[in-house]
Amino acid sequence: MKMFRVRLFATITLAGFVTAAMAQASGDPAPVSVMTARMVRMAPQMALPGTVVSRNDSKLASEVEGRVAWVADVGDVVKKGDVIARLDKSMVSMQAASDSANVNRLSASLRYDSAQAARMKSLMDQNAIAKSTSDQASSQRDVTAASLAQARAQLERSRYQLTHSEIRAPFSGRVVSRLIQAGEYATAGKEIVRLVDIDNIEVKTQTPIDNARYLREGMPVTVDVGHKHVLATVRTVVPVGDEASRTIEVRLTLKPGDAMVGDAAKVFIPSAIARNVLAVPRDALVLREDNTYIFKVGPKNTAQRIAIETGSEDGALVEVRGPVQAGDKVIVRGAERLETGQKVKAKLAS
Repeated sequence: MKMFRVRLFATITLAGFVTAAMAQASGDPAPVSVMTARMVRMAPQMALPGTVVSRNDSKLASEVEGRVAWVADVGDVVKKGDVIARLDKSMVSMQAASDSANVNRLSASLRYDSAQAARMKSLMDQNAIAKSTSDQASSQRDVTAASLAQARAQLERSRYQLTHSEIRAPFSGRVVSRLIQAGEYATAGKEIVRLVDIDNIEVKTQTPIDNARYLREGMPVTVDVGHKHVLATVRTVVPVGDEASRTIEVRLTLKPGDAMVGDAAKVFIPSAIARNVLAVPRDALVLREDNTYIFKVGPKNTAQRIAIETGSEDGALVEVRGPVQAGDKVIVRGAERLETGQKVKAKLAS
């Protein structure tokens, strides 16, 4: 497939050169797409290394002990609240049943002790028994009530363990690794799976503290990731610097699908105050070993090759310095096969 694509690309490129050569030989103007060079407000930028991370990336652990009965497979997509692992509930179920029976026993005892304490109190009021006998009955009632409260707490604990024998996803995401296998014994705090939210991604980078003054939350920033330029939004600038590197952390939000978690990124951060510059689309640049050029449409619809220097970048626009003026029509498609002075048939790029 790769060889086929290379051959197809070579065939298309060769066909383009042949078409251009035939057009030039026949005197027909070469078809090109153009856009207008224009003045824009742009700031000098510095490129900083960054990494694509997920805002939700967790190693989920078990809260209870037990043998692992089932774990979700690597690659499974889960929603918030879905079960991603189950522990064997046999022991916990038996403990919950025992605790429930204990609560019932103590509830019956408390009813008897309460009635007994009431009878003793009535007899004491009639001077039929000593006060100490009534006090002993009241004390027994209170001890039983305390034991019942303790038993109910134990029952709640057993029910909690029974419920949490199923580990559920705290957010929607994808299972990227299983940290324990079915049949193994999990203890409280034992990591079970790693769950990553692949739709809620951002770029993490460190910028010099001096550059922080040119950043603000919500501003768009160009990021080079996965061999393509994407537009990210500054989510936050952490206002605490590192003493050794004198840098602060910046987080930039990406759209789902713009990158993969773990991708290396290059973040273009403003390094000075924005100024008015002449800019052309990035597609207009023709890179050669000796220089960087653009082609513009000159008098009588002829192509003129202009050597330029590039500066700041902002998305698809690049600052250029050279014999170019605002309003000049620069060629953005078809320039790679042009010669200086060649006739062109220009149309505005969509």
